[in-house]
Amino acid sequence: MSGPVHESAAGTAPAGPLPRTPTVLDDALVIDVLSRLAGAASQVAAVEAVLPLLLDLPGVRATAVLLRDAGSAVVVGSAGYDCGTMAAGAALPLDAGLPVTEAVRTGRTVVQGSGPSWVAVPFGGRTGAVLLSLTTPPPQAPTEQARLQRIARALGDALQRSGQQERTAAALEVVATRSAPPAVEGALLRSLPYDGPVGGDLALCVPDGRGGRWAVVADVCGAGLPAAVVARSVHAALAAALPYVDGPAALLSAADRALRAALEPGLFVTALVVHMRAGLLHVASAGHPPPLVLSARGARVVEVEPGVPLALEAAPATAPAELSLSLSGDEVLLLHSDGLVDRRRSDGPVTADPLALVAGAPLHDLAALADHVLAAAARVGAAGDDVTLLLVPPN
Repeated sequence: MSGPVHESAAGTAPAGPLPRTPTVLDDALVIDVLSRLAGAASQVAAVEAVLPLLLDLPGVRATAVLLRDAGSAVVVGSAGYDCGTMAAGAALPLDAGLPVTEAVRTGRTVVQGSGPSWVAVPFGGRTGAVLLSLTTPPPQAPTEQARLQRIARALGDALQRSGQQERTAAALEVVATRSAPPAVEGALLRSLPYDGPVGGDLALCVPDGRGGRWAVVADVCGAGLPAAVVARSVHAALAAALPYVDGPAALLSAADRALRAALEPGLFVTALVVHMRAGLLHVASAGHPPPLVLSARGARVVEVEPGVPLALEAAPATAPAELSLSLSGDEVLLLHSDGLVDRRRSDGPVTADPLALVAGAPLHDLAALADHVLAAAARVGAAGDDVTLLLVPPN
């Protein structure tokens, strides 16, 4: 191209006065750019932190930042242009032949013209580029070119980081606001996520359609949003299998087969399944803490074999053992995740005794019982993981 490129847009600039900026492309400018990018909490903030600095350089009449999106380069922000082609949000086809689209398409710095001139510097790949429109010849000194490349790479890193933060925040809001409520009928659930509003624990208590009920607590490795997303898949796998299995061991085996095919390598899930009907309790565990049975006569741990966690790559798929026992009509069942007993103190981790946590707890009021247990656990130490407590009264 031999003439001026009407590349575009309305300028963007941060509100309020800016501190004095360097007037040459030197190390001071690079340091200023890096310091501003370190505090940028969004992609727009990152761009607006850098554009005024670049626009203050001698000979720079306009500047823009673009990100690749499929077959286009999309303008994230610009300053100094007097037309709409380079306005924020504008999409330029990668085959447009412009210096900036060529830089994004090829991942190489593109220089055009001798004054006016254009310099498009990619981020260090084919993900985006910084464009400078100059009234002067382009920078010739290798040190100046290296500084431009460093600025572009730093801006690309900041855009990637802040973009991931924005996507995570949006996904977190979706999970937090649209997740289906836990399927808990006729029981009491207390769920205390460790890292944010959602976590990797899940629980359900549902009728079996034959006069009994299922109770399940499961725990995805990890915490926060990533674990919560996996927990939704685990919940779906368990709920889908419930109508077609005849006991807790069969349910865990069905879930294990589904999750081994669905989960990414390295992920695994612990789970405890209980089936209650007509005074009989059937229990199976996949690497999960055992349940407790509480009554006025005292409390006891149901010593079920822990088994292998679901979808654990390091272990072959094996059917868990199933334990059966009788229940009296006044006994309350307590299921929990390991976050209830795994605690942290200033001198290191500590494991709470679950029987000690329920000592003296009121059994006539499930909410008061839950408050008692959680308060007793807090006295042992702070939680270091998601905490889930499911209390199931007698049939």
